[in-house]
Amino acid sequence: MVDFQVEPVVGPNSIGFGVREVVTLKGQLSETERLRLQRAAQYCPVGQALTKGSMEIEDEVQWSSGEVTLAPPAPASLQPLEGDIPAIIPGAVQGHYLLDTKEYDDSGAMVHEGEVKVSIITENLTRSSRWTLVAGHSSQGWVPPPFPLVQGAWAASTVATLSRLLPLQTRDVDGLRVEITPVARGGRGQARSNAAAGIVSPRRAIRRIVVPGNPRTFPVEVVQAALQRDPISVAYRSGGVLLHEAVVVE
Repeated sequence: MVDFQVEPVVGPNSIGFGVREVVTLKGQLSETERLRLQRAAQYCPVGQALTKGSMEIEDEVQWSSGEVTLAPPAPASLQPLEGDIPAIIPGAVQGHYLLDTKEYDDSGAMVHEGEVKVSIITENLTRSSRWTLVAGHSSQGWVPPPFPLVQGAWAASTVATLSRLLPLQTRDVDGLRVEITPVARGGRGQARSNAAAGIVSPRRAIRRIVVPGNPRTFPVEVVQAALQRDPISVAYRSGGVLLHEAVVVE
């Protein structure tokens, strides 16, 4: 079982987030087994992206006028756009591994790692909100794998940031769109082996951003200046969202 406490972290030009993590392992574990499981938890693919800077982002900007450009890395001198973006709401996430959902082939080898039940709690302006979902590594189409869920949140975060910071007209907001395409590198087995060995695996993604207007009304530098304040993009760039971690054996 893994528990996360999520809280806002205010940076020089952005509002990001930090995570406090507690991993609970159950059973009679040797010290070697405990260390191996702890290392696997620290080096899971999603954790690597958020805590070890393994995500490689390639931005492509397309305007409604039809022009497309591959955005180069933002220069260090580029100042982030000013404006208000929503603060990160504190909350808690608990992931509980469902052992009975593992699947084996006829020879007894594990072919699917099974699912995780995820409970999410956040505070709203008037009340608490709660969600429960199932995610994991099982048969394709049965439950969402972890990384697509993260990519969906990243796309939503990007859209929210751009819509707040770019000087858009009301009629233009509907023309703002973000698509994130992962670039495959290795498979699930390789990712699992790397995590167990404590190896950082770079993961590349192409982020396509469609904005209204043309390169003169919204130059690519303006889009990049807004992206410098996007919370999840900041987390990917800095790889430093882990505020505290602990492992408990019961």
